[in-house]
Amino acid sequence: MIKVNAEQILLAREKRVEIQNYISARFGLPILVVRVNYPGLDRDNNVTRGIANYIKDEISVSFANNIIYSQLIFTAEGPIYIAAIKDTPTHIKETSIKIEEKHPLGRLVDIDVYDSEGNGISRGELGYAMRKCYLCNDIAQCCVRSRKHSIEEVIEYINNKYQEFVCHGDVSLGT
Repeated sequence: MIKVNAEQILLAREKRVEIQNYISARFGLPILVVRVNYPGLDRDNNVTRGIANYIKDEISVSFANNIIYSQLIFTAEGPIYIAAIKDTPTHIKETSIKIEEKHPLGRLVDIDVYDSEGNGISRGELGYAMRKCYLCNDIAQCCVRSRKHSIEEVIEYINNKYQEFVCHGDVSLGT
């Protein structure tokens, strides 16, 4: 876990997209990608790795025997979990939304789903509202764009949510 700069994060993002495209082409299946919503330059740390592992475990339970391939990688962008899943993209996205909304750490991650052609499946396409901000319950995208909250405030919230979860034990959704 090393400190990085913004350029390294952008390069890691480009590399992730290459990996996603490779996995999608190799298996010809929808893929699921988990990223921790952690701001700043220190995105690969004990907290983000812990969050990614708990969510990875929840996805493993939710999709059981349907995960054909999965990989957890640690990058400048933070930990990334990618899985090729034998299921419909719509069902994968609906299950992902349930994890994002119901799991105690679900709000701290983005779970993106792509069909076998690489097209993203959005919450809106399935009739779900946009995600809310951790801190003020406004639309998250608006807060990020306007920089409504400081990086320190968001990091403190994430760290506190993670510590609270770890201290109260693992809670599975049992999906």
